[in-house]
Amino acid sequence: MVSNDDQKIANRQLTAGEDYFSALTRNQADIVLLVLESQGMQPDYINNNNKYDIIVRDTEEKASIKILEQYFSENLNSSQKTLITPLSWKSPAIFIIMAMLGLIHFYIWHQGIQWEIIKEFGSSALYIIQGEYYRAVTALFLHSDIEHLTGNLLGLFVFGTGVFSLTGYGKGSLMLLLSGFSGNITTAYFKRTLYFSIGASTTILGAAGILTALEIARQKKTSVSGIRLFAPFAAGMALLGFLSNGKNTDISAHLFGFLWGFLIGGIYIVLFNEKQNTKSENILYSIISIIIVFGAFMKKF
Repeated sequence: MVSNDDQKIANRQLTAGEDYFSALTRNQADIVLLVLESQGMQPDYINNNNKYDIIVRDTEEKASIKILEQYFSENLNSSQKTLITPLSWKSPAIFIIMAMLGLIHFYIWHQGIQWEIIKEFGSSALYIIQGEYYRAVTALFLHSDIEHLTGNLLGLFVFGTGVFSLTGYGKGSLMLLLSGFSGNITTAYFKRTLYFSIGASTTILGAAGILTALEIARQKKTSVSGIRLFAPFAAGMALLGFLSNGKNTDISAHLFGFLWGFLIGGIYIVLFNEKQNTKSENILYSIISIIIVFGAFMKKF
């Protein structure tokens, strides 16, 4: 913040591209402030009912406009009122999901019924292809030991938070759930053998696939073309290989989780055009996700 004792800041909105500089969300205003401050400017803002207007010094107005127009032309489709939103690591929803996974694991462990629960709710082709599709959901919430749980919680925090930051916790939760479910179903029909697979890693790779699709869409907007456009997909596949290089890892579930996540991310872009979610939308899609999980543990599908 600029002190009132310093040179006076003109209470004037930037005159060029007002859509970018007035009535911004907090995240959008933070980006504009960050860009200007990185160039030695001293901008400020006015909060009007949680909508932010950027203000600058009289002596810095022209330079600020030039800097911001250059930034937007290099990073955005300037015909749209869209700003690149930085990933937020302050997502209560992801911590709620992580806490739920931890509580489920420690309850099962404390009761001494881990193997019974795995047999009842673990992902297995033998049972899934006979119609017990609920296992493709419930298996995502079960873990073999504390190391397995800890690794998946860390992966969920990193990749899940990224998805929530870009899509909202409502649609994000449903997308993660669908990618994990679809990955387990596809794996079951691919293997068609008796086995038990558990863990949230399929969902984590689904999150990586979603982020890959969103990054390709972002690069396409910034006029990246040709083979460079698919660099994020190559990076995602490399990440898939890295995360699948472990003991007792279900590589096929990871692969299908990633591919389904990539497809679901593409569908999200087409259907919602990466629009910001309203509070009611977040609540609605969260409720849908909760109903699916609850129904799965009640063996309703």
